[in-house]
Amino acid sequence: MKKILVISAIVVGICVGDINAQNIRAFVTLGGNLSQIEGDEVSGFKKPGLTASVGTLIPMSKSEQWLLSIETKFSQYGAYEKSYPYHYNATLPYIEIPVLAHFDDPIGKWTFGLGLSYGRLLNYTEKAAWDVTGVTTIITDFEKKEFLKNDLSFVADIRFGIWKNLKFNFRYQQSLLPVKKDWLFTYHKGTEIQDAYNMSLSVRLIWVFNDKDTSKKTQKGKKRK
Repeated sequence: MKKILVISAIVVGICVGDINAQNIRAFVTLGGNLSQIEGDEVSGFKKPGLTASVGTLIPMSKSEQWLLSIETKFSQYGAYEKSYPYHYNATLPYIEIPVLAHFDDPIGKWTFGLGLSYGRLLNYTEKAAWDVTGVTTIITDFEKKEFLKNDLSFVADIRFGIWKNLKFNFRYQQSLLPVKKDWLFTYHKGTEIQDAYNMSLSVRLIWVFNDKDTSKKTQKGKKRK
């Protein structure tokens, strides 16, 4: 965790050092996740969690319609199921560094982003129970298989302005690498080994400091022509 924070501080520090020349914008976020673990015999985005971050937006073009964002983010992922016959609850808190490329639409004022996120698992809690009556699936190595410390995820991001510098953000994130490997399940017809992946839907509020309106720049450019 300390290494991640140090690397993040260095990256942000380098960016902020040239803030006047490049019009870099800082931002903070706060929101919530609904997540699931693909491969754990539980379906649906049923696990609620918190998410918060600080970051920077770096313009990659003169019009500032193309942007690069770098965040240091805390997020809670996991899975939850309380219906018959399987009761499962896993909470996975991560410190993450998402890096995304964004396009700021000057007409609709929507911002679209794609990128990757590196995550480091801080700790986790995991509880499972079965009502054995009529059960056809059993986790045979539940306590032996631990969640892995590192995660690499794909991120898709959409945001739009609400009021002044406040933006609404929807984000989808999915692990590209397993967060738990070789999970053994025993069925009535045999056994199956599965890998597990984090999946999450996030809703966040973003406050951008020194935000720029690219639509105004575009309109001015057209008038000059």
